[in-house]
Amino acid sequence: MLLQLKLLLRDVHPAVWRRVRLADTMSIADLHRVIQLLMGWDDDHLHRFRVHGHDYGIAYVGGPSFGEDAASVPLSWFRFRPPERFLYEYDFTTGWRLEVRVERVTEAAPCADEHVPFCIAGREPGPSHGCGGPQAYAERRRDALGWGLLAAEMDAVIAVLRRVADGDRNVLDDVDTCSDFERAVSRLRAREAFLATGFPRAAVNAALPQAFTAARGSL
Repeated sequence: MLLQLKLLLRDVHPAVWRRVRLADTMSIADLHRVIQLLMGWDDDHLHRFRVHGHDYGIAYVGGPSFGEDAASVPLSWFRFRPPERFLYEYDFTTGWRLEVRVERVTEAAPCADEHVPFCIAGREPGPSHGCGGPQAYAERRRDALGWGLLAAEMDAVIAVLRRVADGDRNVLDDVDTCSDFERAVSRLRAREAFLATGFPRAAVNAALPQAFTAARGSL
């Protein structure tokens, strides 16, 4: 059977979500890796699924243990029906939580020319690693989009560039000026992750088949 799932990242605004179609023959381990790709994450942290009151996931040294091998638990095992929901947690330190909602179940196997898993739609890029969790991400996003701090950082950079344009090649030899310039540039670069708009669905769908095959081969 085919499942249509909607993944919504909790406690994040504007909403970050993905809609994906996949076969219920996929395992919990497969779904974990697909979610990582859909969110743009690197699988560097611990995770778990909470389904029907039980925890599932891939066990790692130092992480939680699970009663079942995630690679041997197919999604069909749960007999999902709309509008059931379950939870995916990632990076327990920062606390990312994805609500996974079953939107549709089609009682048919995928056709030969039908690509699964396949991302049907999505909105907003996933938060980058190291941004500190939902609350810290909201604060950093607000700062990144704030014109006040942006203007101050741009003024610091432009002031140095003007002096260079006027022939002052030693402007950065001054310790304070150099420090202010480097700090402003660093802050401007840090904004990039928060200024991205849209969700690169086509690129994700191009990568999904290879990632899915690689994931299965590594188990």
